[in-house]
Amino acid sequence: MRPRGPVDKVAALLGDAAGALRRAREDRRARVVCHEEGGRARVIDPEDPQAIAILDAADAMLDVVVARGDRPESRT
Repeated sequence: MRPRGPVDKVAALLGDAAGALRRAREDRRARVVCHEEGGRARVIDPEDPQAIAILDAADAMLDVVVARGDRPESRT
C-alpha cells in the first residue's frame, strides 16, 4: 500500500462525510429488517407487500399507544 498524500486524505475524508450524510438521510425512512432463525438479518424492500403490511401493523400499534397516552421509557 502506498502512503497517502494530502489529496488522498481529503478524498477519503469527503467520502466518509458523504457516506455519513447518506446514512443519516436513509435512517429517516421506515424500514423493515427481518432477522432469520440463523441470526442473519435482511432488509425487506419498503415497496414489498410484506413490508407494507408490517409497517401498517406497526403504525396501528403506535396509534394505540398514543391514544392511551402511554410514553415509552427513556433509553438515555
